Amino acid sequence: MASSSKPCIGIALGSGAAKGFAHIGVLSALDEMGIRPQVIAGSSMGAFVGSAYAAGCLDKLEEWVNMLDNWRVFSLLDINWTFSGGLIGGKKPFQAFFEGFAYENIEELPVPFTAVATDLNSGQEIWLQEGNLSDAVSASCSIPGLLSPKQVAGRWLVDGAVVNPVPIDVCRAMGATCVIAVDVTEDGVSMWEHRQGEVETLASDGDNSEAPETPAPLQRVNKEVSAGVSLEKLLTQGRQQLAQIGDRFTRTTPYAPGMLETMSTSMEILERRHKRSRLAGSPPDIMIIPKVGGIGGMEFSRAAEAVAAGRAEVERVKTWIEDVVPANLEP
Repeated sequence: MASSSKPCIGIALGSGAAKGFAHIGVLSALDEMGIRPQVIAGSSMGAFVGSAYAAGCLDKLEEWVNMLDNWRVFSLLDINWTFSGGLIGGKKPFQAFFEGFAYENIEELPVPFTAVATDLNSGQEIWLQEGNLSDAVSASCSIPGLLSPKQVAGRWLVDGAVVNPVPIDVCRAMGATCVIAVDVTEDGVSMWEHRQGEVETLASDGDNSEAPETPAPLQRVNKEVSAGVSLEKLLTQGRQQLAQIGDRFTRTTPYAPGMLETMSTSMEILERRHKRSRLAGSPPDIMIIPKVGGIGGMEFSRAAEAVAAGRAEVERVKTWIEDVVPANLEP
């Protein structure tokens, strides 16, 4: 732990699944500015990226995620066919990255690091600061229902974002006098909220009286029937309308989220509400919010976009960071 008597930069990396790859870009950009956190705390994907940074392997992680495409992501999914605990076992992706790491345990890392997890039985917030690094990160990333809980020191642990989505207070407890927080879930509304907004807008159009209004497609059909339009043309238009409706229920359109996306986004909404109350009691000195609202929580193949968004956001607020960090680090 860093001594509380000395100025110290801490960085709190929040949850966000695939959006959390933006943490890589943020840390890289801060490093280029000469700002190197002395303590790191992370929840969920923040713990994954934070552990790589603490181990001096951020470049290795960026190279690894840049190779992720849909096929590679699928190959890393160890499907849990018994569905006990979660749809995915959650071992393969962590084993694939942490294999060959120079540091096996958290306490061996050159930079103090804490992974936040949740005790599934008691609901307690667990700070993992020693023990096997891969197990700790795996526990912190175990999204309930999606990834199986991880047993660590006799406790069944799940995603740290359940109790502390952006662990600012953990950084303070580790001795940080200036905390930079990175939140990847506050870039406007989530993708699903945006889709819901579209549906609500469509539902609110037209007359709101008790008498239901004839749907627009049927209005057009009625007008064209009265105008003597051919049956063939009507059938063609009908097929087009059905195709548009069908598109809303395919996986390739933004109207019907898949099972994994639904679980991830639901967690994101809960985390965001909980996080706001925690931030009120323990605000950071700097909050960095990468623009990753258009990236879905399960779109791991878009990692390069998320990394670029993290770098871009640091560049955008660079002057603010330079103004705040030196002031907080003066003895």
